[in-house]
Amino acid sequence: MRRSRHEPSQHDDSNPLHDATWLYSYADLMTQLLIFAILIVSVLGVPETVKPQAQAQAQAQAQAQAQAQTAASPLEQTEKDVKRFVKESGLERDLALDRAADRLVIRMKSAILFAEGQAELTRAARTVLSGLAPLLTGARADLRVEGHTDDVPIRSGAFRSNWELSSARAISVVDYLEARGVDKARLSVAGYGEFHPIVANDGTEHRALNRRVEIVVLGG
Repeated sequence: MRRSRHEPSQHDDSNPLHDATWLYSYADLMTQLLIFAILIVSVLGVPETVKPQAQAQAQAQAQAQAQAQTAASPLEQTEKDVKRFVKESGLERDLALDRAADRLVIRMKSAILFAEGQAELTRAARTVLSGLAPLLTGARADLRVEGHTDDVPIRSGAFRSNWELSSARAISVVDYLEARGVDKARLSVAGYGEFHPIVANDGTEHRALNRRVEIVVLGG
């Protein structure tokens, strides 16, 4: 019997493309490989590449910060120099240092600087200031010289009040420091009279402490 021309022909089983079941296994393998790659990256991370120039800059900045932390500031160096001078000169009883965050106060008793009721520097005062001047010149900071008295009214005919006496004493110190090489543009003067005592004016010893000249080294 002759086959109709419209009857479909039989499949050719020899062609592997006619059976696509192998694609499922292949897709499953690719999925597993992708999952494995993602796990590896999540565990090990992606290596970062650092440019040699950026790395060198970071190292230089770290070294600069370390040196800044170990090196003494100008104010700290001035404090060390003045302490050494005071100790070597045996002036511990007459000179004292008071350090704050932004200043160093060099406190000098008036007894070693001036005669009672006077504003002219004594020979001992010139010796002390001659030793301090080079240290203050190297400090490269502004200096304020402050004069202070006790609360006893002035009896000298040269000055009408403790205001005038304290100011005149501070000016004498400034003039001498300028003569010894300290830049006058860095110097200023203040006279406080008896109004800034460090202790109460309730006895001879306390009044002696309040009669003083202070050199304030400004700068952190």
